[in-house]
Amino acid sequence: MEAPRRSICSLACGESEPGAVRSRPASRAGAHWAGVLLSFVLLPVAWFFVHGAADALTSTVEPHRFAFSLDAIIELVAGLLIMSVALWTACRSSLGSIVVGALSAVLGLLFLLLPTPMNGLVGPVLDRLTAQSTLGADLAAYFWTDAYSGKFVVLGLFMVMVGVVSHSARRAGRREQEIIDRGRRF
Repeated sequence: MEAPRRSICSLACGESEPGAVRSRPASRAGAHWAGVLLSFVLLPVAWFFVHGAADALTSTVEPHRFAFSLDAIIELVAGLLIMSVALWTACRSSLGSIVVGALSAVLGLLFLLLPTPMNGLVGPVLDRLTAQSTLGADLAAYFWTDAYSGKFVVLGLFMVMVGVVSHSARRAGRREQEIIDRGRRF
């Protein structure tokens, strides 16, 4: 008899062996808290690195020309690695992706639909960041660009959908495993 196949995600996320009998499901509270915390920390850092790489790549060349920039490539790879770790947490808990995505989408909508109140609220903070350092100026510029262009809404919706797909896949896997387990009992 062939051993049941397990997905890479189920192996990496430490799920129990297929067919293992449990009296009740293990608590997922730790996974949910870790997913939210890692998403709140890692996704903004990844966003900043990817933005910095894009800025470095596009500001050093003429329009419609391509060039190689090792610094920008390193920054892009760092951002992608950090984003990969953050998205990998959706394997264990989709809550972080959904929460960060929903917050990003709501904030993005507020910037688009209520620009005057958001200017009063966020404008002074962005001005202070710009005056502090080059890092602050870059952060303020990236934030303003994404808020004003609607990218926060797009990225937020993307993250919510990553969470929904992850959650749906996990539930479908559980249902399938329950059917397999019921079939083995008979």
